[in-house]
Amino acid sequence: MPKRLPAKVNGANVLYHYLQKSLQQEDVWLFQMLVAKLVVGLGIWFPPSSYAALPIALPHVVRDPDCRGSGDADQWSSPNSEGYVRDDNSLVKALVKSFTVRSSAFVGYRNRKLGNGFVSAHAWRTTSDGEHASRNALTNSFWPNLVWLPANVAKLTDREGSFAQTFVQAISFKIYRGVEVHPQLRPFVEEAWSLLPAVSEFPDQALPDVEGLNFFDVPSSFLAKRLEKVRSVSEGLGRVEEELPVEGKVVSSRYTKGLADLKPEAAGRLREHLDRYAAGVEAALPVM
Repeated sequence: MPKRLPAKVNGANVLYHYLQKSLQQEDVWLFQMLVAKLVVGLGIWFPPSSYAALPIALPHVVRDPDCRGSGDADQWSSPNSEGYVRDDNSLVKALVKSFTVRSSAFVGYRNRKLGNGFVSAHAWRTTSDGEHASRNALTNSFWPNLVWLPANVAKLTDREGSFAQTFVQAISFKIYRGVEVHPQLRPFVEEAWSLLPAVSEFPDQALPDVEGLNFFDVPSSFLAKRLEKVRSVSEGLGRVEEELPVEGKVVSSRYTKGLADLKPEAAGRLREHLDRYAAGVEAALPVM
């Protein structure tokens, strides 16, 4: 019988497995303290002032795990039956690639852009009705539902109901829930929050000061470009609603081509939704 070769250890995952499967069993208090330190020290958030003007980054995008494939089977960035762009999280991850990080505590982040090894983690993986939060356009790119973390730390937040996940949710709630948004954006924000399950209670002293967290530096031009993109999608949907040919490229060649198969009624519903959201963002931008 041939000798069985020993299994190999993947160094990219070993920290996660040690924390989750070893340290947590040996010393749960130390595990929680260390995880909290890692989340606070290494998590990077969207600034509240920018969130007030652009609470949902990609209101026309939903995550679809079946959109990727090889050759003709690849349907990434095509429209679904409701007109939303089908994404595998690539569009969400790319949102922050041009930003530098503002950090008062960690010099390794200060004034640098993110490279490889970071994950755009969803603080809430499921909505209040048990659906996937990333498959709802209101919560998929709702900034309070997103934090960028090193991959090994982000994996800890993927476990439903885990300490890491609930701690991230509590931090997000502290950062964003009290932020005043423009009245025209309030219905979108309140509906998004209503879809997220209630946050576990943490004593105030267990949560970090918001001022000490890491945030992206977001130029005002980013907000204007996102508004322009939403307007572009809305215009394309409006052409479909009126049963007219789409002019130019909307989002991508695949999305533009797919609009021809979208029903005018569905296009009209999403167009109206995006128009209301864009009007709110436009109204909020001058007061920033």
